[in-house]
Amino acid sequence: MKNHVIRLDKDQGKELAEKNFRDMCGYNRAKPVPQKIIERSLRSLNDVYHQLEIKALISEYEKTCADGINMLLDGKLFTCNALAQIPSEEIERIYIYLLTVGELNLSEASILNQVYYDMWQNAYMDAGQEILRQYLQGLSSNKDRNVSDNFGPGFFGMDISQLEQFFAILDGEKISLKLLDSGFMSPIKSYAGFFLVTNSKQNFVGNDCGNCLSSGKTCMYCKAGRKMA
Repeated sequence: MKNHVIRLDKDQGKELAEKNFRDMCGYNRAKPVPQKIIERSLRSLNDVYHQLEIKALISEYEKTCADGINMLLDGKLFTCNALAQIPSEEIERIYIYLLTVGELNLSEASILNQVYYDMWQNAYMDAGQEILRQYLQGLSSNKDRNVSDNFGPGFFGMDISQLEQFFAILDGEKISLKLLDSGFMSPIKSYAGFFLVTNSKQNFVGNDCGNCLSSGKTCMYCKAGRKMA
């Protein structure tokens, strides 16, 4: 599987996207928010839902491409510090991908609605990564195997500059995605990352900073002021 285009079912991620949206808005915190505000923000999805399209471009690699914290994929070197926590004998294969939810036409929207729409895009971009993981988990080749949580530039000690390597081996044009000279992706609501298939269901890295080997200089969580253990 190389440069394979997948159109993901956004309906499958609706519940997760709403949870993500509520988290972004702070609705799940202890401080109460007026119900009218919550309902208005949730209704805003109806304005743009038909424009959302989650597309992914994915390539598959053998386990021999991984060596310690490094992966050599089609001659391009990827480095992720978190890989040091995963025994090489546990790795079965690697999936590297690009994912985008595209662009929305927001020209006639109010400022408040533009904020809501932007948050919905973020919510579906995050949900899309989980939908993709579930898609890969459901492949017959991954039966009785475990597809890991997501890794990518800006997380777990993987420098954001490695976006260039993703675009060097993945043809982003297939999903109308490109890397700009500025280092940003266009459309901006896009993501690059990889999943590991392992023969253990153990979560080697986890979802918290306590299990991260990053120096703190290249992680968007750290840059946001989150404290590492």
